Amino acid sequence: MFNTEVFTVLYGSEIISTWTMVALDILMIVYTWWVFSLSKPKNKVAGVVGIAMLAWLAILYWGFSTESVFPPDISGIAFLAIIFMFVGVVGAILFAFPQVRRLILELDQRQLLLLQGIRVFFGATFLMQGGLGILPLGFGILDGFTHIGAGFFGLVAAFSLATGIDGTRRAWFANAFGLADILIVASSLALILLPDIGPHHSMMYAVFLAAPFWLWFHLISIWKLIRDKSIAPEVHRS
Repeated sequence: MFNTEVFTVLYGSEIISTWTMVALDILMIVYTWWVFSLSKPKNKVAGVVGIAMLAWLAILYWGFSTESVFPPDISGIAFLAIIFMFVGVVGAILFAFPQVRRLILELDQRQLLLLQGIRVFFGATFLMQGGLGILPLGFGILDGFTHIGAGFFGLVAAFSLATGIDGTRRAWFANAFGLADILIVASSLALILLPDIGPHHSMMYAVFLAAPFWLWFHLISIWKLIRDKSIAPEVHRS
C-alpha cells in the first residue's frame, strides 16, 4: 500500500526537491536538443548548445548547493533585476555566435512552440511542491497551472501549425500566455515570495536555466509572426 506520509517526508526533503529540479532541467535540455535536431539538415551546433547548458547546470548546482550565488538578504528588486539581466545575457550569447544564431533563427514556428511543451512537467512539479509545502500553496497552484497551460497551449499551437488549422491565431495566444506566465511568476517570486523561500530555493534551477530560454523562444516566435504578417501582403500584391 502506498504510504503518503513517507512520500511527503522523502519528497519534502531539500535534497530530493533539489534533485527533482535538476532532473527536470536535464529533461528540458535533452528535449530542447531533440527539437533542435528536427531541423533539416541536422545541425551539429545543437549538441554544443546542449553541452553548454549542462555545464551551466553544473555551475548552478555548485552555487546553489553551497548558497554562494546570492547574499541571503538580497532585496526583491535587486533579485528581479538580476533575473532580467540574466535573460539579457542568455539572449546575447544566443545571438553573439553566428552558428548558434543561425540555428535559433532557422527554427520554424512549429519547433519554437513545441519547445514550450516541456513546461507541463515543470508545472506539475510546482503543483506538487505547493501541496507538500516546499512552495507556498497559492504560488504553487498558480505557477503550476500556468506552466501546464503554457506548455499545453504551445503544443496545441505547434500541432495546429503542422496541420494548417488556425495555427497563426493559436500561436499568438500561446506566445502571449507563455510570456505572461514567465513575467508574472518571475515578478511575484522576486517581489513577494523571496523572503519566504530564499534566493537559493530549488525553484531557482528553473528560473536561471529553463525560463530564459523559453522567454527567448517566445520572443523569436513573435518576431517571426510579425515578419510573416508583413511579408504576406507584399507576396499577395506581387
